[in-house]
Amino acid sequence: MHCWLFFHRQLDPDVPEAPEVYRFLEVARRMGIELDVLQPREFDLVVDSAEGWSALYKGRKLKKPDVIISRTGSETSYFTLAVMRHFERQGVAMINGPAAIETVADKLRTLQILSNSCPIPKTILCKFPVDVNLVERELGFPVVVKTVKGTRGAGVLLCSDRAQFNDLANLLDEAGPGADFIFQQYIVTSHGRDVRILVINGKAIAAMERRSVDGGFKSNISLGGHGAPFAMPDPLVRLAVHVAGALNLDVAGVDILFDVNGYRVCEANSAPGFQGLEKACGISVPEEIFKVVQKKCSDNYSSISSPQHARLRPAPFPNSDAVAADTGDVLADATT
Repeated sequence: MHCWLFFHRQLDPDVPEAPEVYRFLEVARRMGIELDVLQPREFDLVVDSAEGWSALYKGRKLKKPDVIISRTGSETSYFTLAVMRHFERQGVAMINGPAAIETVADKLRTLQILSNSCPIPKTILCKFPVDVNLVERELGFPVVVKTVKGTRGAGVLLCSDRAQFNDLANLLDEAGPGADFIFQQYIVTSHGRDVRILVINGKAIAAMERRSVDGGFKSNISLGGHGAPFAMPDPLVRLAVHVAGALNLDVAGVDILFDVNGYRVCEANSAPGFQGLEKACGISVPEEIFKVVQKKCSDNYSSISSPQHARLRPAPFPNSDAVAADTGDVLADATT
């Protein structure tokens, strides 16, 4: 089996996302899989009406791979999406597909899709000038402020009161409409802790509870948070699998907050970091992904993310209140 892995930066140990890519290379060698790590921007993209395979990378032609695994995540550029669409159109299997990656890179778009079937924190899109009264009336304080695109906890902060938010609002007004932010309901019961669930091909593979070690509200492992294995109750499994299916993600890192009545979906990631998850749960994430790829290829699927064949989808939740009620009975056990 021949795979490409798309990575948008130079493969250097100092790059935060590089260790996961090295893990893919390590596991691919062990499993006898040919894996090439490629930078999408190094392709020359030529579109014409001629049929047949075409891939020009750094001036040389490449043979068609069996599958492309993207590790570009929320930093996926328009150029990278165009390259992925080009190869998807030529029948290469994608994990994940460009449409899903583009959707999930936008945190507000993700919540818009999930809002009618999953419990989410109430969210407001920032517009200028910032209406502080609207934020206080709809969300109250403290309030979470996020950039629409961001990863590993970057671009997220907590404003504890109106005075602090006023200062931030003045700064945002100076930044102008070119800066896209969202304001989000603060879930106090989840301060400094959440659950990261890895979903692969419609199955919850592993879960890790992340906790802040400094009393802050961010629990990201990349920011020094502590990860521990988390026993997933059935409602939480169904919620995570539903999120991945609703967002068309073959591989997803679903982040879920603890709420007084159950859970709320914080966000999803198309290229989730997994160093902490592997350490906490004792699994090999690349191996789990490659196993699915091998099965898909052996079953002669033309494209993992293609609409031409059926994907594994969970049944939708009836509404957010039902999810909250369904998860409420397990919250006490889950938080001990």
